[in-house]
Amino acid sequence: MKILKPIAGILGIAMLFSCSSDDSDSNPNMDTVSKSNLEIRAFANTNANSASGAKSASDVEVSEFLINIKEIEFEFAEGFGIPGGSSGSSDDDDDDLSFDELPDEIVAYLDENYPNDPFCKGELEDDDDDEDPYRYEIELQSGTEIYFKEDFSVYAIDPDDEGCDDDYDDDDEDEDRFDFDDEFELRGPFELNLSEGEVTVVEVEIPVGEYEEVEFEMERSTDPTSELYQKSILMRGTISGTPFEFYHTFDEEFEVDYEDQGQNLVITEENNNSVAFEFDLVSVFNLVDLSSATDGNGDGTIQISPEDEDGNNQLANRIKNAIKVYVDLLDD
Repeated sequence: MKILKPIAGILGIAMLFSCSSDDSDSNPNMDTVSKSNLEIRAFANTNANSASGAKSASDVEVSEFLINIKEIEFEFAEGFGIPGGSSGSSDDDDDDLSFDELPDEIVAYLDENYPNDPFCKGELEDDDDDEDPYRYEIELQSGTEIYFKEDFSVYAIDPDDEGCDDDYDDDDEDEDRFDFDDEFELRGPFELNLSEGEVTVVEVEIPVGEYEEVEFEMERSTDPTSELYQKSILMRGTISGTPFEFYHTFDEEFEVDYEDQGQNLVITEENNNSVAFEFDLVSVFNLVDLSSATDGNGDGTIQISPEDEDGNNQLANRIKNAIKVYVDLLDD
C-alpha cells in the first residue's frame, strides 16, 4: 500500500524495482518461480553422409567454424502461469479498471482538469481495507497518478517522473504473470568453436515451464585476442580443393525452432533438461552453390566476406542467410 499525504501537501513517490541475476534479466518476481537446470549445447553438422542430405554440389569441406553469440533469449509460451502461487494480481484486494468502468464523476474530473493527458490505467482499492484513505487510483499517460476518495473527491496527486506504460491493455494479465510477452535472457558473449564437435554453451537455472521460442543474437567479437575479433562468424575449409575463408560482421537475431513447428520447449523440475543448437552446414551449401566463388586477387585463398577483394560479397550474404534458415533446436 502507498502512503500518501493529503492534496494540500502533495508528495512525489518514487518506486524502484530491481531484478538481478548472474544469467538472467527479466521480471522482478523471477526469484519466486520454480527453476530447473538446463544445459545448452551447440554443434555444427558437416557430415555429408548425414540425414541432412548429400554432399553439396560445389564440393565444400569445412574444417573450422566459429561463432560469437551475444545473448540467448527464451520466450515464455502463452499461459505459462503465475509464479509463487499468486492469484494473478500484485494485490489480491485491488481490481483493474478500464476507462469505461470509471465512475462518471471521475471521468468528468479528468475531462476538465487533464483534457490532453489520456487515461492509462486505474485500480479500485479494497473497500474493506481501513488503512487505505482512498478508493480509486488513476494513472494518466504522462505518469500522473490521481487518488480519489469514496465520494470522488481528490485525496492526493502524484506527478510521477515516468510515463505510464503505453502497452497497457485492459485485457492484459497482471505483470506478476509470466506470459508470451516475457522472456528469460542469458547474456554472453558466448564465443564458440564448433570445429571439433559438440560443445556446451552454458549450464543455467531456468524457470520451469513452457517456452514457445528461442532466439540468440550474434554480433562481432570485441576480444582483440580472438580469431573472431570484429567478426560474428568465421569459417574455413576448401572448395573443390582450393582453400577458402568465409566471415561476416552482421549483428542479427536468429529465431531457433524445432523441426516440428508445433513443438515447444518444456522445462521440467527434473535436473536433466538439455537442448542443442544444430548448425546444418551441409544443407547450407546445398542451398548456396559456391562453385562460382573466385580467388579474385590470386593469393591462393578464396575470400568470402562483405568486404573481400575476391568479388564474393554477394555470396557472403547468401551464406549468412542460409545459416539462419538451417539452425534448429534439438533435445534429448
